[in-house]
Amino acid sequence: MGVQQSAPSYEPDGAVARTIASKIPYYPFKGIDRFYDIQGMLNDPPTFRLATQVFVDRYRALNVDCIAGLDARGFVLGTPIALELDKPFVMLRKKGKLPNATTGEEYRKEYKGDDAHGADALCVSRTAIKPGDRVLVIDDLVATGGTLLAAANLLASLGAVVVECACLVELKALAGFERLRAAHPGVEIWSLISEDVLTVAGNTVTE
Repeated sequence: MGVQQSAPSYEPDGAVARTIASKIPYYPFKGIDRFYDIQGMLNDPPTFRLATQVFVDRYRALNVDCIAGLDARGFVLGTPIALELDKPFVMLRKKGKLPNATTGEEYRKEYKGDDAHGADALCVSRTAIKPGDRVLVIDDLVATGGTLLAAANLLASLGAVVVECACLVELKALAGFERLRAAHPGVEIWSLISEDVLTVAGNTVTE
Protein backbone atom coordinates (compact mmCIF):
# COMPACT_ATOMS: atom_id res chain seq x y z
CA MET A 1 0.00 0.00 0.00
CA GLY A 2 1.39 3.38 -1.03
CA VAL A 3 1.24 6.84 0.44
CA GLN A 4 -1.95 7.75 2.29
CA GLN A 5 -4.18 10.40 0.71
CA SER A 6 -3.90 12.60 3.81
CA ALA A 7 -0.30 13.50 2.89
CA PRO A 8 0.16 17.00 1.44
CA SER A 9 0.32 17.10 -2.34
CA TYR A 10 3.62 18.09 -3.91
CA GLU A 11 3.20 18.18 -7.66
CA PRO A 12 6.24 16.90 -9.56
CA ASP A 13 7.89 19.86 -11.30
CA GLY A 14 5.37 22.15 -9.56
CA ALA A 15 6.03 25.32 -7.59
CA VAL A 16 7.84 23.69 -4.67
CA ALA A 17 9.88 21.52 -7.03
CA ARG A 18 10.93 24.57 -9.05
CA THR A 19 11.98 26.42 -5.92
CA ILE A 20 14.27 23.56 -4.95
CA ALA A 21 15.48 23.07 -8.54
CA SER A 22 16.62 26.70 -8.66
CA LYS A 23 19.31 25.75 -6.10
CA ILE A 24 20.57 22.65 -7.95
CA PRO A 25 23.06 23.71 -10.64
CA TYR A 26 24.62 21.44 -13.23
CA TYR A 27 28.25 21.08 -14.29
CA PRO A 28 30.16 18.99 -16.83
CA PHE A 29 31.65 16.08 -14.87
CA LYS A 30 33.12 12.67 -15.70
CA GLY A 31 32.04 12.88 -19.32
CA ILE A 32 28.48 13.96 -18.46
CA ASP A 33 27.36 17.33 -19.84
CA ARG A 34 24.90 17.95 -17.00
CA PHE A 35 25.85 16.52 -13.62
CA TYR A 36 23.32 17.91 -11.14
CA ASP A 37 24.98 19.05 -7.90
CA ILE A 38 22.84 19.11 -4.75
CA GLN A 39 25.60 21.02 -2.94
CA GLY A 40 23.90 24.18 -4.15
CA MET A 41 20.75 23.15 -2.28
CA LEU A 42 22.78 22.21 0.80
CA ASN A 43 24.37 25.67 0.75
CA ASP A 44 20.91 27.16 1.35
CA PRO A 45 19.39 25.85 4.62
CA PRO A 46 15.81 27.02 3.90
CA THR A 47 15.80 25.14 0.59
CA PHE A 48 17.40 22.05 2.12
CA ARG A 49 14.78 22.15 4.89
CA LEU A 50 12.01 22.48 2.30
CA ALA A 51 13.31 19.50 0.35
CA THR A 52 13.43 17.24 3.41
CA GLN A 53 10.00 18.47 4.54
CA VAL A 54 8.50 17.37 1.24
CA PHE A 55 9.59 13.80 1.95
CA VAL A 56 8.58 13.96 5.61
CA ASP A 57 5.07 15.16 4.71
CA ARG A 58 4.70 12.61 1.94
CA TYR A 59 5.77 9.63 4.05
CA ARG A 60 4.52 10.53 7.51
CA ALA A 61 1.61 8.09 7.24
CA LEU A 62 3.44 5.38 5.32
CA ASN A 63 3.80 2.06 7.14
CA VAL A 64 7.54 1.35 7.07
CA ASP A 65 10.02 -0.12 9.54
CA CYS A 66 13.08 1.78 8.36
CA ILE A 67 14.46 4.18 5.76
CA ALA A 68 17.43 3.18 3.62
CA GLY A 69 19.69 5.71 1.93
CA LEU A 70 22.07 5.10 -0.95
CA ASP A 71 25.76 5.93 -0.69
CA ALA A 72 26.44 8.73 -0.45
CA ARG A 73 24.01 11.56 -1.19
CA GLY A 74 21.10 9.41 -0.12
CA PHE A 75 22.57 9.66 3.38
CA VAL A 76 22.32 13.44 3.25
CA LEU A 77 18.60 13.33 2.46
CA GLY A 78 17.67 10.14 4.26
CA THR A 79 18.99 10.82 7.75
CA PRO A 80 16.99 14.00 8.50
CA ILE A 81 13.89 12.35 7.03
CA ALA A 82 14.37 9.26 9.20
CA LEU A 83 14.90 11.37 12.32
CA GLU A 84 11.78 13.42 11.69
CA LEU A 85 9.73 10.26 11.08
CA ASP A 86 11.32 8.50 14.09
CA LYS A 87 12.49 5.56 11.97
CA PRO A 88 15.83 3.72 11.92
CA PHE A 89 18.17 4.77 9.12
CA VAL A 90 19.97 2.08 7.11
CA MET A 91 23.10 2.86 5.10
CA LEU A 92 23.43 1.08 1.77
CA ARG A 93 27.15 1.59 1.29
CA LYS A 94 29.63 0.80 -1.46
CA LYS A 95 31.22 -2.65 -1.27
CA GLY A 96 33.96 -2.92 1.35
CA LYS A 97 32.87 0.12 3.38
CA LEU A 98 31.06 -1.71 6.22
CA PRO A 99 32.04 -4.47 8.67
CA ASN A 100 29.78 -7.49 9.18
CA ALA A 101 28.03 -6.75 5.89
CA THR A 102 26.13 -8.53 3.16
CA THR A 103 27.18 -7.48 -0.35
CA GLY A 104 24.87 -7.43 -3.34
CA GLU A 105 25.47 -7.97 -7.04
CA GLU A 106 27.66 -5.71 -9.15
CA TYR A 107 26.06 -2.99 -11.24
CA ARG A 108 27.19 -0.29 -13.64
CA LYS A 109 26.37 3.40 -13.68
CA GLU A 110 26.40 6.16 -16.26
CA TYR A 111 29.97 7.03 -15.25
CA LYS A 112 32.99 5.00 -14.09
CA GLY A 113 32.52 3.12 -10.85
CA ASP A 114 34.84 2.12 -8.04
CA ASP A 115 36.79 -0.69 -9.69
CA ALA A 116 38.98 -0.93 -12.78
CA HIS A 117 36.07 -2.23 -14.85
CA GLY A 118 33.67 0.58 -13.98
CA ALA A 119 31.48 -1.53 -11.68
CA ASP A 120 30.16 -0.95 -8.18
CA ALA A 121 28.30 -3.03 -5.60
CA LEU A 122 26.30 -2.14 -2.49
CA CYS A 123 26.52 -3.66 0.96
CA VAL A 124 24.43 -3.41 4.12
CA SER A 125 25.09 -4.30 7.75
CA ARG A 126 23.83 -7.74 8.74
CA THR A 127 22.26 -6.15 11.83
CA ALA A 128 20.22 -3.54 9.91
CA ILE A 129 17.57 -5.53 8.02
CA LYS A 130 15.31 -8.34 9.16
CA PRO A 131 13.12 -10.53 6.93
CA GLY A 132 9.77 -8.86 6.49
CA ASP A 133 11.02 -5.33 7.19
CA ARG A 134 9.16 -2.72 5.17
CA VAL A 135 11.69 -0.29 3.70
CA LEU A 136 11.48 3.15 2.12
CA VAL A 137 14.51 3.75 -0.13
CA ILE A 138 15.79 7.32 -0.55
CA ASP A 139 18.35 8.77 -2.97
CA ASP A 140 19.06 12.20 -4.38
CA LEU A 141 18.83 11.31 -8.06
CA VAL A 142 17.95 8.44 -10.37
CA ALA A 143 19.55 8.37 -13.82
CA THR A 144 19.93 4.97 -15.51
CA GLY A 145 18.63 3.28 -12.36
CA GLY A 146 21.54 0.90 -11.81
CA THR A 147 22.20 1.90 -8.20
CA LEU A 148 18.53 1.96 -7.23
CA LEU A 149 17.94 -1.45 -8.82
CA ALA A 150 20.97 -2.87 -6.99
CA ALA A 151 19.55 -1.51 -3.73
CA ALA A 152 16.14 -3.07 -4.33
CA ASN A 153 17.72 -6.40 -5.29
CA LEU A 154 19.94 -6.44 -2.18
CA LEU A 155 17.07 -5.63 0.17
CA ALA A 156 14.80 -8.21 -1.47
CA SER A 157 17.55 -10.86 -1.14
CA LEU A 158 17.46 -10.27 2.62
CA GLY A 159 13.70 -10.78 2.77
CA ALA A 160 12.81 -7.11 3.10
CA VAL A 161 9.81 -5.54 1.39
CA VAL A 162 10.72 -2.40 -0.56
CA VAL A 163 7.57 -0.31 -0.17
CA GLU A 164 8.67 2.70 -2.20
CA CYS A 165 11.75 4.21 -3.84
CA ALA A 166 11.87 8.00 -3.77
CA CYS A 167 14.35 10.40 -5.34
CA LEU A 168 14.58 14.15 -5.26
CA VAL A 169 15.52 14.22 -8.97
CA GLU A 170 14.57 11.85 -11.80
CA LEU A 171 16.27 12.12 -15.18
CA LYS A 172 13.31 10.81 -17.14
CA ALA A 173 15.15 10.62 -20.44
CA LEU A 174 17.37 7.85 -19.03
CA ALA A 175 14.36 5.70 -17.98
CA GLY A 176 15.85 4.51 -14.69
CA PHE A 177 12.48 4.15 -12.98
CA GLU A 178 11.20 2.03 -15.87
CA ARG A 179 14.13 -0.32 -15.37
CA LEU A 180 13.26 -0.65 -11.68
CA ARG A 181 9.57 -1.17 -12.40
CA ALA A 182 10.38 -4.00 -14.80
CA ALA A 183 12.37 -5.86 -12.14
CA HIS A 184 10.19 -4.96 -9.13
CA PRO A 185 6.66 -4.25 -10.39
CA GLY A 186 5.21 -4.11 -6.87
CA VAL A 187 7.44 -1.24 -5.72
CA GLU A 188 5.98 2.27 -5.71
CA ILE A 189 8.23 4.93 -7.23
CA TRP A 190 8.18 8.70 -6.80
CA SER A 191 10.29 11.76 -7.63
CA LEU A 192 9.79 15.51 -7.20
CA ILE A 193 11.99 17.13 -9.85
CA SER A 194 12.80 16.25 -13.47
CA GLU A 195 15.47 17.59 -15.79
CA ASP A 196 12.77 19.75 -17.39
CA VAL A 197 13.03 22.27 -14.53
CA LEU A 198 16.74 21.90 -13.76
CA THR A 199 17.98 24.80 -15.84
CA VAL A 200 20.66 26.49 -13.72
CA ALA A 201 24.17 26.20 -15.14
CA GLY A 202 26.82 26.23 -12.43
CA ASN A 203 29.72 28.67 -12.46
CA THR A 204 32.89 26.62 -12.72
CA VAL A 205 35.74 28.06 -10.66
CA THR A 206 39.14 27.58 -12.27
CA GLU A 207 42.32 27.47 -10.21
